[in-house]
Amino acid sequence: RIESGLLSYGNDFDNNDNPLECGFDQYVSLDSEINFLGKEKLKKVKLDGIKKKLMGVKLDAKEISLSGSLDLKDENNNIIGELRSACYSPHFGKVIGIAMIKKPYWEVSQSVKAEINGNICTGNVCDLPFIEYELQQNHEYSYRWSHW
Repeated sequence: RIESGLLSYGNDFDNNDNPLECGFDQYVSLDSEINFLGKEKLKKVKLDGIKKKLMGVKLDAKEISLSGSLDLKDENNNIIGELRSACYSPHFGKVIGIAMIKKPYWEVSQSVKAEINGNICTGNVCDLPFIEYELQQNHEYSYRWSHW
């Protein structure tokens, strides 16, 4: 799920996050005549710009036990986001995860650090998904690993 960038409600996002922050822009029509709860608020968010967004994170660790969110910090120990889901990836040989990253820090390759199992681990912000699938003409899927 994490390698494919598939989000889990309650883990990666919840009622405190809006669809624009979670990458669901294409599923929210703010220009249609259909009204829905929160439409005007989302229009304002779109106009002002989002302040955080879901990104991938790769951490130089071999294991992780995550039962909530985990603060991600920059080199000056400023909290720049929170790791919301993570697992060890045999392909990358490190921990990968989905994190909500604050705006000034969501650049790909932004360095991060986190305390995992009592150890400070370093890593980088990256785009999601970690793997991209493509439906072939013969209705089979092929995939390619993203390397950041």
